[in-house]
Amino acid sequence: MSGRDGPAGDDAPDGDADRRDPRVADGGADDADDAPADGEADENKEGVDDWDETVAEWDRELDEWEGDDAPADGGEGGDGGAGTDGGAGTDDAVDPEVDADPDLGPEEGARVPKVVSAGHINWDVTIHVDSLPEPDGETRIERLEQSGGGSAANVAVGLVDLGGQSVVYGSVGGDESGALALRELSKAGVDPGQVLVDAAEPTSVKYVVVDGSGELLMLANDGANESFSAAGLDRDTLAAADHLHLTGQQPETAAALATAAAEAGATRSFDPGRRVADREFDAALAASDVLFLNDREADALDAETDVDPWEPDDRVVAIKLGGEGATVRTPHGSVSHPGFDVDPVDTTGAGDAFAAGFLAAALREPEITGDGFSHDPRDYQVPILVANACGAVATESVTARTDLSWERVRETMGESPETDLLIEVRA
Repeated sequence: MSGRDGPAGDDAPDGDADRRDPRVADGGADDADDAPADGEADENKEGVDDWDETVAEWDRELDEWEGDDAPADGGEGGDGGAGTDGGAGTDDAVDPEVDADPDLGPEEGARVPKVVSAGHINWDVTIHVDSLPEPDGETRIERLEQSGGGSAANVAVGLVDLGGQSVVYGSVGGDESGALALRELSKAGVDPGQVLVDAAEPTSVKYVVVDGSGELLMLANDGANESFSAAGLDRDTLAAADHLHLTGQQPETAAALATAAAEAGATRSFDPGRRVADREFDAALAASDVLFLNDREADALDAETDVDPWEPDDRVVAIKLGGEGATVRTPHGSVSHPGFDVDPVDTTGAGDAFAAGFLAAALREPEITGDGFSHDPRDYQVPILVANACGAVATESVTARTDLSWERVRETMGESPETDLLIEVRA
């Protein structure tokens, strides 16, 4: 029995880079417009003042935080999770001790996480048209863009944008598209030194056709996308990492990398993509501390395996809900947020931006990841806000890559994003 509650998100197609739109059109905005009662005015004003102070402190700390080259040792973390009892969706289920004004900026001297992102590296051709043609029909190309893509590469770039350190691991062909993909990654500040160049295969090129309403049509060749193996990743590189993020790849490769990362003391996350129920990912799923799924993938995993993403018993699951925002499920409860109101241009790569934002916020906090990922849902207030903001930012740009600067994240969040958090804690 699934523990899911709430309506399903959009049924937008998605590939290796999640194609879902993790923003909300109405809910968050309506709540934010409600005027406070007279007795609450002082309290709400104090929350806004606290937020202004947080933003100011964030600005002062960013230069030092992003310039730090070596991650500091994290402290002890814990699962926590004790809280109030109550039924889902009721006021009694919301923990009264939840921080109503979480600190959304990096703390002074916060660690700079180093992440190995392993999976697909593509070259994307994004074609915008007014409408998709009927069979035997023709349509005019309004705009054509080429850029690097692939879920592992997208997350690696996003983490660097947000002040982290990234090594990407995957494979490209020995062709011009592969050279362009590697050059773009290096220019973005990602270390591509571990990438395998398979001269016998072409680089995977994805053609993404986007119509005027944002609907997607994707054409792709596998090419060299999964030529890499776990044995090809330098173990010293993995040992120096704080975290391993896995995306779509051969199941045996994902399992071996996750096992090696666990032995090296690195935390693990996995975004298996839309083929999660079709491939034998059981070992990689079992070895992951955090799963990233959209709601359809979560339902498929629930139906086809012993894993219930909606009520996990041994891990953290971040579920993207399309227009409904996102929810983070843990063994001790959940935290949900409706997303941010934006006008989407292209939802390609929004799921990858979501994962980058979540990891960038969580990995800098030793209390969340110092002893594996915490199971206390209250610890994920900031990660889910940053993740939803990054996903929203990604939908406002053409192609799967966009600038995930903290400035854009703060602008998207607005003054008091924490007011829309719903946190349920169970013992």
